[in-house]
Amino acid sequence: MTQRRATRRRFLMGCSAIASVGLAGCTGGDESTATDSTPSPTDDGDAEPTTTTDEPPATDTATATPDQEAVETLVSVGGDRVPENMALGPDGGLYFGITAGEVRRVPAAETGATGLSLEDTEQIATLPGAIGVEAAPDGTVYVAVATQDDQAGVWEIPLDGDAAQLVEMGGFPNDIHYDADQERLLVTESQNGVVYAVTTDGERSTWLDDDRLETESFGANGITRDADGDIFVAVTRAPEETGRLLRVPVESDGAAGEPSMFFEGGAIFGADGITSRDGDIYVAANSQNRVVRVTADGTTDVVATADNGLVFPSDVLFRTGDQQESLFICNFANQSPEDGAILRTSVPR
Repeated sequence: MTQRRATRRRFLMGCSAIASVGLAGCTGGDESTATDSTPSPTDDGDAEPTTTTDEPPATDTATATPDQEAVETLVSVGGDRVPENMALGPDGGLYFGITAGEVRRVPAAETGATGLSLEDTEQIATLPGAIGVEAAPDGTVYVAVATQDDQAGVWEIPLDGDAAQLVEMGGFPNDIHYDADQERLLVTESQNGVVYAVTTDGERSTWLDDDRLETESFGANGITRDADGDIFVAVTRAPEETGRLLRVPVESDGAAGEPSMFFEGGAIFGADGITSRDGDIYVAANSQNRVVRVTADGTTDVVATADNGLVFPSDVLFRTGDQQESLFICNFANQSPEDGAILRTSVPR
């Protein structure tokens, strides 16, 4: 392990505004006050965040998928509130976090609908902010909060209670994966490029600390697990305008095995939320306004783009069971919040 960098000026400039948003604390389901603006959690600090499509580097091998299904709007968020992350609950409901401090739920019966508004969804909690969202098998919802103060960390929303902080965490807590085998959470922290393990009673330990997860801009971000049990971690902005996917085997005792580079390249620059299906990893490449599929042999192809309505996509998630062709896409759309939405498309297997 090489020595950590002494300063992360560019990162801190990019996310310091989160601390000044001044979001309200948990009030157990009341409507939160809309904020004037919410900083992008992938802003690198040297320029204003963009929601326009960037031209990928020359090394990008991604090509458009010709038979892509239409992308529909499941929920329009609009206003000053923007969604950042999603999770499916054990009841089939779709949960999503809004950075202004809300967690909302689309009932299972409505996840195939089109043209819903926020009023058609249920607000299950108000908390200081919401970045990563995850649902456990018992229905508890866990939320990563990145407010840059003592409210930052992981919060839990039980089925029968109000949201409360489970564990405090500095830096930029980002995405969460619930590890059912170990009954714990794996949480990415983007400022220091670390993955933490957090028990359901609030004990925290470092699960993975690898130099490839840290960058001078924005490091470890989306996290998912494939059918073989390996953990994948996305790195948003690596050097030379590339993104990364690290694959991490999980040892029998739950410890992280030796990580390997699953993919690195311009095709996934801006890698944010990720999900797995059939051995492929699907990446929300936020600054490129597209979702990219990465196969085990390093092939990439584009699933959806700005032409399909994507605006700074921050997360992707497949439905489960017999509906695994349905892919949800979260439009973060921080610079044009009227475009904030949860989208849905079909990706044939």
